Amino acid sequence: MDECGVGIIGLGGFGQLIAAALEGAPGLRLTAVAERMPERRAQGAVQLPKVRLYERAEDLICDEGVELIIIATPPYTHAALARQVLGAGKHLYLEKPGALTPEEMSELRHLASSRGLKASLDFVLRRNPLYFLLKDLQVQGLFGEPERAYLENYAHDDQLPPEHWFWDYSKSGGIWIEHGVHFIDVGHWILGPANWVWGASFVRPGRELVERVTGTISYLAGTVVNHYHGFTKPELFEDTSFGLVWERAYAVLKGWIPTELRLDALVTPEGEEYLTVKALQRARQYLPGIGVEVKMEKTVLSGMAGVVQGREKVYPVTHRLRLTYILTQDRWTVYRACVRQGILDLASAVTHLAREPSVTLAEAEAALKVASALTQSAATGQVVAMN
Repeated sequence: MDECGVGIIGLGGFGQLIAAALEGAPGLRLTAVAERMPERRAQGAVQLPKVRLYERAEDLICDEGVELIIIATPPYTHAALARQVLGAGKHLYLEKPGALTPEEMSELRHLASSRGLKASLDFVLRRNPLYFLLKDLQVQGLFGEPERAYLENYAHDDQLPPEHWFWDYSKSGGIWIEHGVHFIDVGHWILGPANWVWGASFVRPGRELVERVTGTISYLAGTVVNHYHGFTKPELFEDTSFGLVWERAYAVLKGWIPTELRLDALVTPEGEEYLTVKALQRARQYLPGIGVEVKMEKTVLSGMAGVVQGREKVYPVTHRLRLTYILTQDRWTVYRACVRQGILDLASAVTHLAREPSVTLAEAEAALKVASALTQSAATGQVVAMN
C-alpha cells in the first residue's frame, strides 16, 4: 500500500491535534473527517479544505477511500464506534481508553483478530524518547533492581465545568480509566505485570465530583508504584512528575508530555559511556524530528576502594553522575510527533501484515484491567489482586 487513506471521527481538541500531526506524514493521507457539531464542521471546512467532511460517523466508515480510522471522541462512544469500524473491515486507531471496561476491549481485540485487521491505541507516552530512555535503562540493568516509582499529576480542570462528561463515570469511566491508563501502561511497559492494587478517591467539597484519586500498584517483580491524580488546577499551573528509583539511581521526568529527564546515578566508566553515548544515540533515533541533548555533572568518589554497599549487595562504583536529558522541541511539537509516530506504526503493521503494532489491544486491555481494579478498590476500600 503506497498511501493509506485515513479518517478521523471527532474534530474536538484531540481530533484537531491528530489532523495537524498527520500533515506531511509519509504514506498517510487524511481523507475524511466526521463531526456531528456544525460549528466544528464549519471550522474543519476552513482548516481542511481538501478533506471530505461528514456529519455522521457511519458515512465516514462507509467511505471507500478510507482504510484506517481514528476514533477521537469521548470514551463512552469508543467501543460502539470501534465495533462499527472493525465490522466494516477498516483498520482502527483508538484514543485512550478505547473502551470503558476490559471486557469491551477484549471483545474488540477478538473482533480485529477474527477479521484480520490491525488495531492500536494512543498510548502516547511510549513514543516519547525520555520514557524510552527509562525503559532502555531498565532493560540494561545498569542500576540494579527498581524499588519504587511514583506519578504526581496535578492536572487542570479550568476547561471541565461540572456538567462536562469527564466527571460522569458512565461516560468517562472516571479518572483512572479516562486518564490514568496512560501511566498504568507505562508501568507495564517498563516494569512488567501488576500483582495487586489499592486505590482511594476524594470528592470535591460541596459537590459529587471525584476530583482526586490515589493508588498503589505492586508489580510481580517487587516494584511498588504510587499514583496521584488531581484535577484541581488552572492550566498554566499544572504540574506532572514521574519518578523511578533503582538501587543505584534516581530518575525524574517533568511534564505530562515530558521534555526533561533528570538522572542521578552511581556509575562506573562503562556505565558513564552507555549513558552519555549509546543511550543518547538510541534516544535521538527513537522519535523522528525530535532531538535530545544532555547536560552532565560528574563527581569522582574517592576513598571508597571503588565499591559501595546497599541491600546487602556490594557494587563497583567510581563516580556519581547527574545527567539532564532535554528534548530540543517544545511539548506540543513533541506531542504531535508522538501521535504521528503511533499512527505511522499502525500503518506499517497494515502494510506488513506479519507484524503487530507496537501498542496492541491486549496491552490496552491489561491497562484497563488495572484501572478498573483501582476504581473498584476505591469504592470498596479493599486490595484487589491482579493475578
